[in-house]
Amino acid sequence: MSIKTRKDYLSPEEAVFIDKAAPRSSAIIEAEAIPLIDKEDEAEAQYSNVLQGKPIHGLLASSTSPQNVQIDAINHSGTIQSEGVLITIDEEAIQDISAQAFKVLIILLTVVTSQLPHEDDVTAEAIQKGRTVKLTLSDYMKACKIKDKKEARSQLNNAIKALYAVSLEWDEQEYVIPEGKRRKVKVTKHHRLRVTDHTITEEEGNPVKNGVAEFRFSFDMAEYLSNAYIMPYPMALLTINTHYHPYSIPLGWKLCALHNMNFGKSTQNTTTVKTLLSAAKGIPRYSTLAQVGKIYERIIRPFDRDLAALVEAGVLSSYWYYDSDGTRIEGAQLGLLSYAEFSALSVHYELRDYPDQTPRLEAKSKRIKAAISRRKNAAKKKAEETGDGAQ
Repeated sequence: MSIKTRKDYLSPEEAVFIDKAAPRSSAIIEAEAIPLIDKEDEAEAQYSNVLQGKPIHGLLASSTSPQNVQIDAINHSGTIQSEGVLITIDEEAIQDISAQAFKVLIILLTVVTSQLPHEDDVTAEAIQKGRTVKLTLSDYMKACKIKDKKEARSQLNNAIKALYAVSLEWDEQEYVIPEGKRRKVKVTKHHRLRVTDHTITEEEGNPVKNGVAEFRFSFDMAEYLSNAYIMPYPMALLTINTHYHPYSIPLGWKLCALHNMNFGKSTQNTTTVKTLLSAAKGIPRYSTLAQVGKIYERIIRPFDRDLAALVEAGVLSSYWYYDSDGTRIEGAQLGLLSYAEFSALSVHYELRDYPDQTPRLEAKSKRIKAAISRRKNAAKKKAEETGDGAQ
């Protein structure tokens, strides 16, 4: 499939939305340290744009807890299945993959979103020049609200080193127009790539040098991202302390993704506990606790605690649970539920100050109307050519 045309055949729910908070340029950009927030009025920059897709969702939902990792002693690696993505991590780096590393990944994706080419400007040269990310330590500290410079440098160094050890494998359905044909068809494409093609060695030292961290996405990953779609996410998500709230990052990311995908539908502010549990695989699995109990202490309470942290940070304005009858379940009631009852609950949530989606919805409406018009015209032309439309 031509890289130029992938966006044209995304489903309506995958429409590209580009907010002013993080403009995505079509021009080739030499990598330099780009500020995460470049507006004079930071109150207007509550949301930023980030490239996303199946491998990103799978990686951010994953966890390296023992229950999730299969160790390959021969290849010295560990593998994780997450959201349809096979994640392989070099054995020595498994313990370093954490919610903090995923927070850094989101920041790196935010920066590269404004650098990579898109649409008709996607060329090998543009991808090559746009895939290197430079992030200043001061911008990282500002985005994550970290005051300790030494701690911030350590976090950034460790997270980037850990990401160097990750590779991803997955299948994804795409729409293409076969050569010599006029209509698009759905095909399944297999992807296998490393997140980066650069490895830190003892001689090279740490990624953060002179107050600037450098990271280079692999060419294959950068090419995939150049043809991926964008979603807005709240910068407040980056401020959550992952030590105390390790599940808030994957939970917040999933809620943003669902809201972006379902915007304009009746489901734009609702999901299920089961869906969110799947998106935060660090939360213990019920199967591992079924015999020992402690379902509330190990699953329900941490889950609710880290959803509440999203409200405290300003990602959500509110959330609540309700059962199949629409009855709200609150507070102490959660402690009375079995796992089956808890996982069957639905969740209503409100993202705080979500950006205006009017441009996106108008573009979606125009695209649908244009597709319908093309189909009608094609059918009319075929009927005239075959004589089926004759009176």
